[in-house]
Amino acid sequence: MKRKVVGTVLSLSLALGAFTMYHSESVVHAESLSSIQKKQQENAKKAKAAKAKLDKNKSSQEAIEAEVVRIDKLSSETDLKVQAKQTDIKETKEEIDVLKGEIAVVQKRIDKRDALLKERVNSMYESGGAVSYLEVVLGSKDFGDFLDRVLALNMIAEQDRQLLEEQKKDKELLEKKMAAVEKKLVNLQNAMKELQVLQKQLKAQMDEKTRLMASLKKEEDSLHAEAHKIENEGALLKSQEEAFRAEQARAAAREKAARESSSGGSAPLMGPVSGNGMIIKPAAGRISSGFGNRSSGMHEGIDIAQGGTVPIYAAADGTVIRSEYSDSYGNVVYISHSIGGQQWTTVYAHMSSRAVSGGSVSKGQFLGNMGNTGHSFGQHLHFELHKGPWNAGKTNAVNPAAYW
Repeated sequence: MKRKVVGTVLSLSLALGAFTMYHSESVVHAESLSSIQKKQQENAKKAKAAKAKLDKNKSSQEAIEAEVVRIDKLSSETDLKVQAKQTDIKETKEEIDVLKGEIAVVQKRIDKRDALLKERVNSMYESGGAVSYLEVVLGSKDFGDFLDRVLALNMIAEQDRQLLEEQKKDKELLEKKMAAVEKKLVNLQNAMKELQVLQKQLKAQMDEKTRLMASLKKEEDSLHAEAHKIENEGALLKSQEEAFRAEQARAAAREKAARESSSGGSAPLMGPVSGNGMIIKPAAGRISSGFGNRSSGMHEGIDIAQGGTVPIYAAADGTVIRSEYSDSYGNVVYISHSIGGQQWTTVYAHMSSRAVSGGSVSKGQFLGNMGNTGHSFGQHLHFELHKGPWNAGKTNAVNPAAYW
């Protein structure tokens, strides 16, 4: 009877322990799912904000594009005006060249007249001026000769007068034309300067618009990248939730197997890499970079390096959240684990190849080989351990070396 009571008490104790463990795990599981769902809500808000920024950026680009079109049109019109002015200036210069040629011809005639007039003045001076004219008249043989001489003198005087008047008119006319053309040229040159200033201003405006457009385009690219990052993070959070739910079922099965093993069942099989901690070291090799701050910033994981073909193993039983190639991680595998009622996430980055794409994995299962893909310098495994779900900020990252 005593043995029966002891057995009953022992059974009750085991049942109570199992209930306490199950209740504890359920609470932790609920907290982990709540954490993922909270992250998903935050991610949805960030996605909405990113879309609003993209829409605002698009509106700004449309307004700037319209302004650029307006400036393009105005610039084209100004260029046409500049070309027209340049043509006018060219024609005016040609007119001036023609006039200068005409002036040169007239100047030669004037020079000849000046020489003739000078010769006559010298002759008059040497012969005594007006007296010589009187002598010419009084030296007539007869009255008819007298009239001929007087008429000749009048003709000479009239010719000299006409010569002087023609020279005066020619000079005045050519100087007037020259002044008018030169004035026109000055006006055109001033107009050309004004147009060049306007053209320069328009170019400066266009350069500013181009710069602003490029800035908006750069911002758009950055916003698209951020939106893509948020979208990826959202998809990863969803995958983590699904993986964690699957891992809950697997954890319960493992607990059952562990209880059966303690009652005389067979021990679980271990992978090719062993360890005494919560997880195993996922690959052989030296620690080339530890967890924590370094010159390039915070390093939220451990780098394990070794040459040759180096296999990588799952650090613990779990469910593959995602297996992909990314710009930063290269070939990478994310695995969700449920250990002792706590959700954990491991990340295996820069792999040369990936042997798993989804589903459940066992501790020590082959995941792929060590590589140098993504943002990597030299062959190594970048290994991360997160207490809870993975997130872009890596706020749940812990030092993996403390757990193997």
